[in-house]
Amino acid sequence: MNAFFAPVAVSPLAEVIAAGGESTAVAFVDHSLEPRYGCKGKDAAKWLQSLGLPLPAAPNRWLPLPDGGLIARLGSAEFLIDGNVDVVLRLQGALPPANAAVVLRQDAALELSGPGLPELLRQTCNVDFAALDLAESPVVLTRMTGVGVTVIPGAFGCRIWCDGTYGAALWESLRAVATES
Repeated sequence: MNAFFAPVAVSPLAEVIAAGGESTAVAFVDHSLEPRYGCKGKDAAKWLQSLGLPLPAAPNRWLPLPDGGLIARLGSAEFLIDGNVDVVLRLQGALPPANAAVVLRQDAALELSGPGLPELLRQTCNVDFAALDLAESPVVLTRMTGVGVTVIPGAFGCRIWCDGTYGAALWESLRAVATES
């Protein structure tokens, strides 16, 4: 893979030690250059299944892809495929049916993790991520620091996608909140 297209791990924040000696660090990783694909429409689900992709059974759920990456069902008929070069290239080379449309995905994509993440999420978003059942593989569409985002929470932390034009502002807002003492 060309180094230009490799995801860039950008500066995990310096660890901040809270009064109780507890780490409040949050690591930020930029996945914006990873391949992704979107499609939607009445026949999108049938088409993706015909290409051998597993589909989440319900809207606002996701599944891991067998060889890496994930597929998220953002609504009853809209899908985001992220992080698997082979699958994305296969989809880009296939012609969707008449009742399915390609959705251009030029999202900023961030991964956040670390012991300070729950507090960061509480301060920047109105969704109580701690109350979500991660076994249901939820996909959350919400706002974070005023920016519309798609969030997949997990044991690893969370993946966040937003419109690419808001990526830098979201990144900086989250970093500012994470580094406040």
